[in-house]
Amino acid sequence: SGIISFFIFTFFLPIYSQVKSWEPTSIDELPSLFGLPDVLKFANGRKVQDIDDWDARREEMKMIIQHYQYGFLPPRPDSVSVSDHFVKRHKSEKGDEHWITLVIDSKHKLSMRMVLYLPDSDEKPFPVVIREEGTLGRTQAIPMFLENGYAFIEYARHDLDPDKKDVVGPAQRAYPEFDWATLAVWAWGGMRVVDYLESRNDIDLNRIAITGHSRGGKMALLAGALDDRFNLVVPNGSGAGGAGASRILGPGAESIGMNDKPHWYSDRIKQFGGREDKLPFDQHSLKPLIAPRAL
Repeated sequence: SGIISFFIFTFFLPIYSQVKSWEPTSIDELPSLFGLPDVLKFANGRKVQDIDDWDARREEMKMIIQHYQYGFLPPRPDSVSVSDHFVKRHKSEKGDEHWITLVIDSKHKLSMRMVLYLPDSDEKPFPVVIREEGTLGRTQAIPMFLENGYAFIEYARHDLDPDKKDVVGPAQRAYPEFDWATLAVWAWGGMRVVDYLESRNDIDLNRIAITGHSRGGKMALLAGALDDRFNLVVPNGSGAGGAGASRILGPGAESIGMNDKPHWYSDRIKQFGGREDKLPFDQHSLKPLIAPRAL
């Protein structure tokens, strides 16, 4: 709605003042681009010349992908704290499981559950791998991480958004002024896990990885593109809406028009079904946003 758009663009005005080359445009006004858009060229056609230009272009691309594809995410909340915490031994006997409920302080407080697996090792701080999960406690590779001195985290994506069409999840109810869709909510949840990790002294904040498979891979790529605190981004099998370009479709690939999970994305992406040449970006645009971190 107009009110939501006004709030979003007012909130992001400091960024827009730096990214003067782009503003939302209707699909009919967008040029047709049959090759992949040049990530080193601003929306107004100006080429990136130096690192300052690149920083501005990164901010511009973040705005573009949120506007057309994922919806706009809220900023970092005022606080992330712990309301519940119990510990039990992992069945591998290689470490402990910390079952934690995070309280994300917003207009309405949000709760999100997570499990932090810590290895039996004195070599602290631990590098950590973060993954969203539909059901906690199901990652089969936990013993491998623990025996190699890694912490591992699963967080409950459905606590923020239940992944159901036409259902407004708890996170969207808490931030009604933002038009974020499901993948953006889950990515934001991963960022809140990092907020919590910053309060601990046993996690290496310079070695934080985020991963996921399929819908989780789409989430991981978006989270890594938008938050520089993820040092390694591993979007496994992310496909359409993830690392797979909409303009380049191999056999059996899912197009924008074929999407059967519309709640994962902003409604604005639907208008590009069958008109992919009008996209002012493509999924390849997310990958350079992670540089110089590892992808």
